[in-house]
Amino acid sequence: MKGQGVKAMKGGVIKDPPNYFRHVHVPTADEIVNKVLKRYPKLKPKGNRPRDKLNLELERLNLVYQIILDKLKFLDEMPKPERLHPFYLELASLTVPYQKYWASVLGLIRLREKMREMWEDYRALLRAAVSLEDAARIRREAVGRALSMVRRSRGALQTIRDFKYAVASLPSIDFTQPRIVVAGMPSSGKSSFVKKVSTADVEVASYPFTTREVHVGHIDIGDFKVQVVDTPGILDRPWDKLNEIERKAAAAIRYLPSVLLFLYDVSPESYGIEDQTEVLDNVLKVVPKDKIVIALNKMDVAEEGKVKLAKEKAEELGLPVFEISVKTGKGLKELLEYLIKRSVESLAEEGAETSG
Repeated sequence: MKGQGVKAMKGGVIKDPPNYFRHVHVPTADEIVNKVLKRYPKLKPKGNRPRDKLNLELERLNLVYQIILDKLKFLDEMPKPERLHPFYLELASLTVPYQKYWASVLGLIRLREKMREMWEDYRALLRAAVSLEDAARIRREAVGRALSMVRRSRGALQTIRDFKYAVASLPSIDFTQPRIVVAGMPSSGKSSFVKKVSTADVEVASYPFTTREVHVGHIDIGDFKVQVVDTPGILDRPWDKLNEIERKAAAAIRYLPSVLLFLYDVSPESYGIEDQTEVLDNVLKVVPKDKIVIALNKMDVAEEGKVKLAKEKAEELGLPVFEISVKTGKGLKELLEYLIKRSVESLAEEGAETSG
């Protein structure tokens, strides 16, 4: 398609999509129309000769089309879906399916090309006008058609705006740095762990489902900035039955971990170990076993039977298991050292696979 969206059509994977989208302004249809209506009446003829009045009609025409096309320049900055990491595509698509976003972008690119053609055609008609009345009629028709096209694009512009804000609201993930994803059922202590070991400022409460978004904290260790990812709690049900909040956790679990820490809550008030194990089994369907580490949390108030069952499951799977208490700090140092070491090793393995 001639000249359409050159920048949008080219380029590799965007390193930081949330930051990228935050810096792109997508106007509303009303914003474009209002700017035209605000500036349009300010143009006045430079004299009283017929030629001055004819030039005014041409200036009005040019102004309207220039404003609209200038406002549509953002289309050149809209990335194709394949330029976004699947993590961002999946989460943004919970708000706006990425197919709908890209169809809207392509539709507006076609509209922009049509508008450029119309501009050329109407300029030629204006220059050939046989009278001032004819020129005014042509200008009114040209402006009316242009504004009508913008108004009809209201839905497409809003779709792109919604997708933009969906991506811009997500955490920035650096895939060149190690990533520790923390998963488990609601109230297993994920947010408390992330808050204790990293820079993340996450809400911690005594009731389930406190975490509704994916949060990221960091740990600086010299050459690396380890990202620690807090995820919403997920229940013991298949991936395709998850609600919107759980799907955010599922996307982080599928796409982000260099290493994944699965927290068992072994306190008396927790979900049953069988239920927590079902969640772990679901995680194992999408995360390689060698990336998973088990920690039994709340050992300061642990129920012995739950500890025994959780340990048996970890041993059955051949997974490393740690006993910790986020509240008292017991076992955290050893666990964190292991997670950081394993995440750095995993990152190096990812790099070797990519270069190989």
